[in-house]
Amino acid sequence: METSTIQCNIHQHNYSAMDVIKQKINQAASVCTKAKYAEELSDKIVCLMNCPQYDDQKQDCQYCRMIAYLNKKTAEVIINAKPLSQ
Repeated sequence: METSTIQCNIHQHNYSAMDVIKQKINQAASVCTKAKYAEELSDKIVCLMNCPQYDDQKQDCQYCRMIAYLNKKTAEVIINAKPLSQ
């Protein structure tokens, strides 16, 4: 498991949880299962996107928001693919 270098307890906690969920997505055999985990990932992303400590002047916050945005897009692709597999 990777660790983040962003110095924020909120980010660190959610980053670790997101990493576990992303591993589950990668290991899942079906799109439906991947979508279920992608929805869990989306919940963690909401925590980061709505961070009460966000400061647009801090580089760590900017990186955290960028990582959250990229993970959000990944989760959306997987979730949107679910109906195609049924």
